[in-house]
Amino acid sequence: MKGMTREEFQFIVDIKKEYEFLANGKRYTLTYGKDDSGKDYIALGRLYDQPERYASFGDLMNHAKIENQYVRELIAFLEP
Repeated sequence: MKGMTREEFQFIVDIKKEYEFLANGKRYTLTYGKDDSGKDYIALGRLYDQPERYASFGDLMNHAKIENQYVRELIAFLEP
C-alpha cells in the first residue's frame, strides 16, 4: 500500500482533479464546485453521501476529518 505525500495531495487539489480513495476501509471522494455566490470550494465526503465543503486547501488540511482523524494525518495512507 503506497500512500502519497502532502505535496502530491495538494497538487491533486490545485489542479482540481476529482479523486476517489479508500480510508479506513471506506470509499471517499474529493470533488470541487462553486457555491451560490460563485466562490470555489473543495468537497470531501463518503462516496454517495453529502460531502463537507472547504474554502481552500488550508481549510481542508486544518478542518477535514475522516472518522475523527484529520485528513492531513491520513494522506500518507490513502489508497487510490
